[in-house]
Amino acid sequence: MKAIIYTRVSSDEQVKGTSLEHQEELCRKYCKEKGLEVDLVFCEEGQSAKDLSLQNRKKFLEALEFCRKNKDKVQAFVVLRVDRFARNADDHFAIRKILATYGVTLHSVTEPIGNEPVAKLLETFLAGIAEFDNAIRKQRCSDGMLARINQGIYPWKPPIGYRCMQNKKHGEKKTQPDPPHDEIFPIIQRALKEFANGLHSQSELARKLDEWGLKDLTGKKSSPQLVARMLKNYLKYYAGIIANPWTGKDVEGLHTPMITKDEMYQILMILSGKKRVLTKYNKFNPDFPLRRTVMCGSCSRGLTGSAPRGGMGGRYNYYHCGNKVCVEFGRSIKKLELEKEFFAYLALITPKEAFLRALKETAIDMWRSKGHRFELEVEKWNKKMEMLEAKKKRIYEMREDGSYTKEEFVERKDEVENEMAATRISSNEALGGPYRTRTCHPLLAKQVLYQMS
Repeated sequence: MKAIIYTRVSSDEQVKGTSLEHQEELCRKYCKEKGLEVDLVFCEEGQSAKDLSLQNRKKFLEALEFCRKNKDKVQAFVVLRVDRFARNADDHFAIRKILATYGVTLHSVTEPIGNEPVAKLLETFLAGIAEFDNAIRKQRCSDGMLARINQGIYPWKPPIGYRCMQNKKHGEKKTQPDPPHDEIFPIIQRALKEFANGLHSQSELARKLDEWGLKDLTGKKSSPQLVARMLKNYLKYYAGIIANPWTGKDVEGLHTPMITKDEMYQILMILSGKKRVLTKYNKFNPDFPLRRTVMCGSCSRGLTGSAPRGGMGGRYNYYHCGNKVCVEFGRSIKKLELEKEFFAYLALITPKEAFLRALKETAIDMWRSKGHRFELEVEKWNKKMEMLEAKKKRIYEMREDGSYTKEEFVERKDEVENEMAATRISSNEALGGPYRTRTCHPLLAKQVLYQMS
């Protein structure tokens, strides 16, 4: 008796015991014990359950087609477990029925399925368990994250400065708060505390982090984006607070805080402009706010400012280029005149309120469009199924009016039914994805509105 083997991983993380190679090894061993000759092996390589396209079932469809085109030549379809090709009981028995019409029997290496009454009962039970396991896992994921937040444990990857207690590779979940990183924690802590005291600006902070050794520890240069995430996205976490994105409430975290809540409020005041950062060496002179902002038209170097005394002893403020080799060196423009022109230019380029509102709406619409990917996938598969149903109906009509011979009719019908089976599986898997985007959307909308306001 000849057999084909089908292997598939439902996650990009091919953990030990479920990798494609290990599945094939066990299936070949099973075939040898049962006296089955392996004809072909079909592997869905590196595919994830999150990939809902037909490409995710390409090899499965090829396996069904191979069975159809080689009737009476292949007698066994071997898988490691029944959940390798279907996590829905209806899908499982639909595929089993299709295989039976080709004279092919489904074999599971690890499960006692067969045509005997007891074996059929066990197979029904196992298929139902696979579907139940898939549904309960999704529910537990959402409930588990909420439970950990309420316990004071951050369920996601922590920000820089902490070591993650979650090991996804080995399927381990967080049961303890993330501990401080021995070397990185004090660097980030120093940066936040000194920023709270007004010693550095945001633009200076990235450079300071690398001076204090962060670049040597992480292997990459600190960026302004990193500083922005520290001061905005993760500021509450650094103060010992975990924000619940589903309820909007704050929970006291169990992790070691970097800063006090008072320091967090000081940082928020600085970011809102209510508290000024201390200036050093008068680098940002309030008398000349456009220093290093307005560039020289000839050499593109930032203008500087000065206030020479006049004949009556008074001071007169001017902006001028400080580059001695520039053709504009020695020429100046009155402070009030330049600033008046600058404000006029700002008024010209400042976005209107209507534009900002439209930008907010566009940003949220873009997220909603991306976040509804799974719903769109379901709709796509439903349309695909409708098309296949119509195609199947036409095949029957063409058989009735004599356009198809019996052999042609069976060939076309089986081909369409195989594609319908693969499409139905992809559609059912798509139904499992939307809960993530729906729960995350309110948090994203809140963040977009905050950033744009």
